[in-house]
Amino acid sequence: MTSPADAFVAAFRDDGFVVIPELADAATVDELRGAYDDVLADGRHHGDRLLGGLTRQVMLPHLAHETFASNAALQRTRPIAAALLGGDVEFYFDMLIDKPAGHPHTTPWHQDMSYSAEPFAPVGTPLTMRNVQFWLALDDVDANGGGMQFIAGRHRGPMLAHHVAAGDPTDNGRLLAIVDPDESLDLSAAVTPALRPGDATAHAYGTPHFTGPNRSGHQRRAYIFNFRLSGGDS
Repeated sequence: MTSPADAFVAAFRDDGFVVIPELADAATVDELRGAYDDVLADGRHHGDRLLGGLTRQVMLPHLAHETFASNAALQRTRPIAAALLGGDVEFYFDMLIDKPAGHPHTTPWHQDMSYSAEPFAPVGTPLTMRNVQFWLALDDVDANGGGMQFIAGRHRGPMLAHHVAAGDPTDNGRLLAIVDPDESLDLSAAVTPALRPGDATAHAYGTPHFTGPNRSGHQRRAYIFNFRLSGGDS
C-alpha cells in the first residue's frame, strides 16, 4: 500500500511540486501569524526589502524573530524534505513575502534556479533535485488572492531563458522572469492549488511558478523556507 509520504514523493518527482495539507496546525499558524506581523511591523530587519521594487519581502526572518528559528512547521517539514530529495537535508534559508489586499503586482513566471547566478543563470543550465522550497499559507489563498501557480513536469530541464523583470540586475532583490512564457510554457495547463491556512506546497528549483495580484480583499501572508541536500553546493 502506498503511504501518504510515498504519494508526496511520487508527485514531487513527476510534477516538480506537491500539495501538503495541514503541514501546520492551527496553533502553529497562529504563532507564525503573530511573528510575521511583528517582523513586518518592526521594519528594521536588514533583510526587509521590496522584491524588484514592487513586493515586500523579508529575507532570513529567523534572524529577526525566534519563532522562525524554531517552530513546529519546520520540525515537521525536515523529514518530508529528506523524503522528497532522497537524502539527509539541512535548512537553507527562509523568507516572508507579503501581498496585502489590493496588491497589484505579479511575481512573474520563473524558475528558482535562475537566481543561482547574476544577473541570472544562463539558458540550458542543468536543473537538479537538490533543493526544495516550501510555501506555507498563513491565510486562505487561491488564484484570485495571489496563490502559487505551477507548470507540472518542466522541472527536469534544461533551464529556460530568463531576464531581469524589475530591479537592479546586480542587486540580490532583483526580480527575474522567464522570457516569453506564453511561448515556452503551456500556460493553459497551469495548476493553482487552493490552500487553507496551514496547507503548503513544495516545489523543486526547476519548476516554473507564478503568483498573481491579490484581488481577494484580505491579506495574503506566505512563510517560505528551503531545505537542501546536506553537503556540497545547492
